[in-house]
Amino acid sequence: MASISADVVAAANAKSRRLRELLRAPKILVMPGAHDVLSAMLFESLGFPAIQGSSGGIAAVYGLRDDELLGRERTAEIYREMAAAVSVPVNADGERGFGGPEAMAETVRQFVAAGVAGMNLEDSASHEPGTPMNLVPMEAMLAKIRAIMEAKRALGSEFFLNARVDALGAVKDVRDGIDEAIRRGNAYAEAGADCIFIFRPPDAAGIARLVREIRAPVSILATPDSPSVPELEALGVARVSYGVAFTRAAVTAMTRLAQELLGAGNPAPILREIISHPDLQKLLRSRG
Repeated sequence: MASISADVVAAANAKSRRLRELLRAPKILVMPGAHDVLSAMLFESLGFPAIQGSSGGIAAVYGLRDDELLGRERTAEIYREMAAAVSVPVNADGERGFGGPEAMAETVRQFVAAGVAGMNLEDSASHEPGTPMNLVPMEAMLAKIRAIMEAKRALGSEFFLNARVDALGAVKDVRDGIDEAIRRGNAYAEAGADCIFIFRPPDAAGIARLVREIRAPVSILATPDSPSVPELEALGVARVSYGVAFTRAAVTAMTRLAQELLGAGNPAPILREIISHPDLQKLLRSRG
């Protein structure tokens, strides 16, 4: 594993420590999903204390599905640009880690060098959109986590690991996956994960059980049916993110303007609603 300068590791460690502080605070940590530098800068300007990268959003910017199609090096470079553009911690979406356990050291090295605070790591394999997820054997995920812990030690890194549990996405009824999610979540936490990230969360009662029985901070990827942020906080959820929802919202807004131009051709009401050109310029940097 190639070395990283002590200054770069120290800067990344400061961001990792800040992310842990936010996760462990009494207030729930809400992390919006950035898909590029502009969205990351916008979220920081609005007051979010930390930013989650959206692998689905980033892939969509390049016209690709969310399936590690950009590759590790290009993904790390995108996160380097995001992290350099904001002062708050950025947590990367590492998807499946871009390989098996033997690849984790290089994945961690590239993300630490990019200046991010940590990454998500999911425990399902590639699958077709709209089909049930394919869970990898728990031991395979644990082998990756152990490799990440070893890579951190070798670098002197405090890299944050958000271990995603996809057990609820592998079943037709999410209630059938809660026991497995708890089993996996506790195993990942024991192996060193900082947070357990639940994909396709259940209802409030199910979320409360996950929080109660998983021995680590619990994060959820919210859906339209999820409880509100205050309700999630009351349930004990430590962190909530919204994944590709922000990218979808942006596409929706662009579609609305485009359809108006193709149809009635009167965009004035929409143009009066959107951010002004001067306000956009205030958000942007004056140099690269």
